Amino acid sequence: MVPVIHALLVEDDDAYAAMLQADLEYSAAAAVKVHRARTLTDAMSALPTAPFDAILLDLGLPDSSGLETLAKLQRRTGELPIVVLTSRDDDALAIAAVQAGAQDYLVKSSTDAQLLTRALRYACERVGFRRALIEREARFRALVDHSYDAITLVDRNLVALYNSRAIESVTGYRPEELYGRRLDTLLHPEDLPANRNRFRRCLEKPGTAVPVQYRFRHKSGSWRYGQAIIVNRLHDTAVQAIVVNHRDLTEQKLAEEALRASEDRLRQAHKMEAVGRLAGGVAHDFNNVLTAIFGYADLLLDQFGPDDTRRADVEEIRRSAERAASLTRQLLAFSRKQVLQPRVLLLNDVITSLEKLLTSLVGDEIQLAINAAPDLWNVRADPGQVEQVLMNLCANARDAMPGGGLLEIATANCEIVSTDHDRPGLKPGSYVTLSVSDTGTGMAADVRASVFEPFFTTKEQGKGTGLGLSTVYGIVKQSGGGVYLDSEEGKGSRFTVFLPKATEN
Repeated sequence: MVPVIHALLVEDDDAYAAMLQADLEYSAAAAVKVHRARTLTDAMSALPTAPFDAILLDLGLPDSSGLETLAKLQRRTGELPIVVLTSRDDDALAIAAVQAGAQDYLVKSSTDAQLLTRALRYACERVGFRRALIEREARFRALVDHSYDAITLVDRNLVALYNSRAIESVTGYRPEELYGRRLDTLLHPEDLPANRNRFRRCLEKPGTAVPVQYRFRHKSGSWRYGQAIIVNRLHDTAVQAIVVNHRDLTEQKLAEEALRASEDRLRQAHKMEAVGRLAGGVAHDFNNVLTAIFGYADLLLDQFGPDDTRRADVEEIRRSAERAASLTRQLLAFSRKQVLQPRVLLLNDVITSLEKLLTSLVGDEIQLAINAAPDLWNVRADPGQVEQVLMNLCANARDAMPGGGLLEIATANCEIVSTDHDRPGLKPGSYVTLSVSDTGTGMAADVRASVFEPFFTTKEQGKGTGLGLSTVYGIVKQSGGGVYLDSEEGKGSRFTVFLPKATEN
């Protein structure tokens, strides 16, 4: 069951607030409970009274206006997501509001309950994702701050004279197992030259702390990352050794890489949302222009007889407008503003119905393999749009294998049981997956980062619009799922579509 969002609506327009509350709380597609405040002061007073999940904010209030309203509320609410809801369709203000910390910027006249509910959910998800990142980093810092470094005393030949008990937690060896052993025998061969130079520097400068980093062989046989501070105390009569204070950095490095990856995914999600809003706006305005072109072209055609030499020119104008209209439809698909007609269906049936067409699409040099899972769950989606998703993914795979190869289509049931997974944007639940894999050229990291953006293409000019995968992205997102790419240069690619399991038969 979808959790209810408790939202604080800060709006001084009584009529609009009443309409919005009714739409949000009684719409079949919505799961939002709204508490209304007329002024910023009322909102500040209401915040402590209930655990709100998000705030819907009109920037123009009787006691505050503009971005200052947003700033005041943010200072009071901290991480609580704020969605700006305004009557001004102002791109500059929208960008400024998002840059100032708003999770979204919606124009009242273009917003319905379904869109607003989706915006609220996305805002809550993004804030929750960022909070999880902060909590993960805090746990990691606590781990590092409360860990005990291993201490080893060595002679000038790096032979261990003493090891603290913490050495076992770092290397896996008990202190007595390393006694009398040269520590450099544990180091990775590639790291030996640099660390021997560091050790010579330590011998030459008594009392100076010399940092070193290295890979070392753990008792388990695995290679791990280590860091040490070495100080020459050979001339200290109380020590008469070189002190090595060292720790295992493996978990830190893995956590940093995971954090960077998570931040990259979060930035990518924000970028895709922003590009989607831009694409939808452009497509809407362009459609208005095309409507006029179609209208005047049809008027001219009515005036020219079948034998009129000017008729062919007008028909070409209309054909060009139709091609442009096709592009706007794809942009609307990416921005998730197209009208879908979902119904309960079985993905295996969709694949079976398209098998002959797909075989023809990929050609004779590519082997098509279909692995349809038995007992596959139903999904609720627009069958025509699902067919378009499959066709676009197969066409993309075909283009990645100019010399032939294997294209595999597979379906499966999938359970996402935790929020800690590598598929950002997917909430825990039951999903049906549709994967399209190829043995083609694969993609470099910079290509993977932009592959779903509209008009991005690696093909030669004139051989692709760059809208195929962005259309896939929009259709899947609008259907409540997600699409993800796993690829490595030279090792092929796999696109995996996740669609929620249908709750009805």
